Amino acid sequence: MDEERRIPPFAEDTLALLTEAVGGTGEELPRDEAIRMITADERFDKADAEAALESLQSRGYIYYVGEHVRITPTDD
Repeated sequence: MDEERRIPPFAEDTLALLTEAVGGTGEELPRDEAIRMITADERFDKADAEAALESLQSRGYIYYVGEHVRITPTDD
């Protein structure tokens, strides 16, 4: 993976939670629901969830369509 797309471990964990929740890439989840789902994991509070989503978006792992979070499809 190239350096620009590297994300911190907490964001990797968040991406795994999101991917599991939506069933893969290309699916969407309302942003509020994504935050609730992330904070259901005791490791994350709301600020952590928002920071993780921001990190994932800024590096292209997720994107928003309106108020819905989508996981960016990969070539894997």
